[in-house]
Amino acid sequence: MEVYRQPIYRLAAIIVAAGMAILLAWSSQIVTVFPQGGYFLDVDALTLVGIALAASLMGITLPLHWFAWRRTRAVAPASGLGLVGTLFSVGSVSCCAPLLLPGVLSLLGFSGSTLLLFNVRLHQLRLPLTALAIAFLLVSLWIGLRNVTRSCRIAA
Repeated sequence: MEVYRQPIYRLAAIIVAAGMAILLAWSSQIVTVFPQGGYFLDVDALTLVGIALAASLMGITLPLHWFAWRRTRAVAPASGLGLVGTLFSVGSVSCCAPLLLPGVLSLLGFSGSTLLLFNVRLHQLRLPLTALAIAFLLVSLWIGLRNVTRSCRIAA
């Protein structure tokens, strides 16, 4: 594919995938760092597969969208993200819900004990949330492939 022939997109894919893997490992609480020193790993096979798949898909998908956007921005007028694009963008990070939602809820005024209970519940649902995020990332990848194909037709 033309996108990954350019080194900048390969580098972006690697950086995004590695960053997402680190963020997902931290937010799903499989790596615990103790202040006195030492680490604790609480990992199972399904969690590892989910993290690897979500990080890889994010690493593949974002450079595709970036390539299509850069290719078409000079040729076609901006059309905006749209409702469907927004939903899939938010849904793709649902695997990060244990990290993002408590922060948003604390800004809205929820108490610490309520947030702790909510975070424990989200941690229990991490596998279904990861499966949902992977499904949204697959749809986003399909949309990205369509956008790249369309941008190649417009630029030609």
